[in-house]
Formats: sequence, structure tokens, C-alpha cells
Amino acid sequence: MKERIPVIIDTDLGDDIDDAFALCLAMQSPELEILGVTTVHRCAAYRAKMAKSLLNAGGFCEVPVYAGESKPLVRESVHGRPLDYGEKPHSYAEEYDATEYDGDDAVSFIVGTLEKSDRKITLVTLGALTNIALVLQKRPDLFGKIEKLCIMGGAFSMNLGEYNFSCDPDAAAIVMDSGLPILCVGVDITFQCKLSGELLNEVQTHPHPCLQMLNRMRKKWGTDVYLHDPLALTCAFDESFVTFRPMVCAVEREAKFANGYVVNLSDFNWRHDVSSSKLLVGTGVDADAFTREYVRRVTRFPKT
Repeated sequence: MKERIPVIIDTDLGDDIDDAFALCLAMQSPELEILGVTTVHRCAAYRAKMAKSLLNAGGFCEVPVYAGESKPLVRESVHGRPLDYGEKPHSYAEEYDATEYDGDDAVSFIVGTLEKSDRKITLVTLGALTNIALVLQKRPDLFGKIEKLCIMGGAFSMNLGEYNFSCDPDAAAIVMDSGLPILCVGVDITFQCKLSGELLNEVQTHPHPCLQMLNRMRKKWGTDVYLHDPLALTCAFDESFVTFRPMVCAVEREAKFANGYVVNLSDFNWRHDVSSSKLLVGTGVDADAFTREYVRRVTRFPKT
């Protein structure tokens, strides 16, 4: 078997259910070595409790979980006010109250893990990029310890500011401008990956405690399940479901109404050398194959 890929997963688990679906996928992907999970954006401590609870239920009790930044770098998030979902994540429940996680300084955890590692680490980012931007700002000397970033964020062919980038556009700009190798899947393609019907039923009726906890979270969120974050996570070990192309992009952060919008600069190739860009953006996805592979993997949890 090939050497496992060391990853840190940075997530805003607790609102849209796809983060929890991604964490379950990570647990059933033997290609990955989960070095830790960090949480970000609005009430990150509650998100850490949820992530740790899900890992415990899945038998991954040894994976450390650290809460990170709850506020954006510079400006108030358009999605960060309590009126959006309340003072706790939308899918939070009392069953997570007693769960203890490992600490409240996600940035220090990521830095320390990079420092100590003798292998390059892949960072999988499933929420606002605040934690990651702080790591890059504080320790640019650690860039060489990062294999790549697999990012769920942005909208590259749609006229909208995608949620994760809009939560902290300044952080998104720092990360996207870093020059690090990036695989980025935006809502342009992830919205094609809807889990429904018989495939969703296979997951929600599975008797394993981890998937039953996932289903309780899903019921609090709502009925629709789009596999935004699982697609980004999968790209850490298998890029075959997504068609990528190199791009040069800028994240808008000074606009009155368009913070978080992505401007594709690639067409201005007389000014930007697209061929040498380390930013690869997903432009297509085999959604049917991916959703089936997702279900195949997560239903490998034992049934007894």
C-alpha cells in the first residue's frame, strides 16, 4: 500500500451539513493520515465539539481537534452575525456539550505540526480561510512544508460571492495569492454533486453510530445534501473526478457589494503567465461517479 497522505482538515463544521459528510469520508479513506482537525468561523469552539464528537463516534478518538478563529481577519463577515443561525452552529445539539476537544489555538497547532513533520502536509480547507491565512502570514518559512492546499471555495464562472470566501475575503486573498500549489473546487461544480434518493438513503439508514450521528446533524440542517466539501477532500488523494485548469485569479475585498467575488484574470494572459500558475481550478466534475464513490466509501463503516 502506498504511504498515506498526511492531512490537516480545517472546517466550519456545524452549519451546512457537507463538512460533516466530508469528515466521515476522511475517516473511510485509508489513503489519508488525519493529523488533526481545526475549526474556523463563528463559534469555532462549538464546531470543535461537534467535530470531536463525530471523530469519537467513528473510532478516530486519537485525532486532535483544535478550535480556531471565530472572527475574520479585518472586517465583520457578512455571514458572521448571530442573526444568521444563532449563537451556536445550526446543527448543534446538546449531545455535544460534554465533549472535550484538544485546545483553542488552531493556528499554533497547524504551525507546530508543520514544524515537526518530516513530510510535506496537505491542508484541506472546508470553510473560511482565516486560520490558514494566519499561518501563512506568521510563518512564511514553512511554505516548503506544505504539499498543497485543497480548497472548497470560490465561484469561478458564476456571478456570486461564494460563502467561504465571503466569510473572510481578506484571508481568501492571502491564501489564493500565496503562490502555493492549490487545487480549488468552487460552487460552479460542487452544486452538481447532490446526494439524494437511494444513495442518500444508504447513508442515512446505515446503523453505525458515526453515520447515525451524521444523520441527526443532517436532519437539523435540512433535506438537501450537496457534497461541496467531500469533493475538495477527495482531491487530496484522487483528482480523477474533477477537470482542472490553471488560472490566475484575484479575490475582491474592497468592493461595497462584491467582497469574496473571484475575478478570473486568466484571459488577460499578456499580463499573466497562466501556464506557470500553481492554482488549479475545477472546471468540470463527473458528479454521478463521485457521488457513488462517496457512498461506497462511507458505508464501509461496520454495520454491527
